[in-house]
Amino acid sequence: MAELLGTHSYQLDPKGRVSLPAKFRAAFVDGCWITVGQDRCLYVFPRAEWQRRSDEVASSPLSDTDGRAYSRMFFGSSEEAKLDGQGRVTIPQRLREVVGIEKETVVLGVRDRMEIWDRETYERYTAGFADAYQTGALDPRR
Repeated sequence: MAELLGTHSYQLDPKGRVSLPAKFRAAFVDGCWITVGQDRCLYVFPRAEWQRRSDEVASSPLSDTDGRAYSRMFFGSSEEAKLDGQGRVTIPQRLREVVGIEKETVVLGVRDRMEIWDRETYERYTAGFADAYQTGALDPRR
């Protein structure tokens, strides 16, 4: 599978659809799974990555309180979706409401998944981490 990389800006159409970058579309020809991610964005997974992540989330024992809560959030907010003929995906209204997506969006490639953000939320998020990233203080190994 091709890596999903880059930042792209789009507007939702009146039916709640967002275009995907042309270079992302091949990764989603078999459909995609949308779920609420962390930091007020949506995660969009291609089929193979969805299966891998689903197995990872489901691996927690039923007796694990945090594992049950995570599974409920992850799977309970998940929707399967298909791209239409113009390379757009419909984002369900309930998911748009959870993360605050209204009209202006950012579609972000994060290697093995795509994220969809409300533009203002994304700009605030990146502003909060930009200096730390630039100076090297943001350490992904922590």
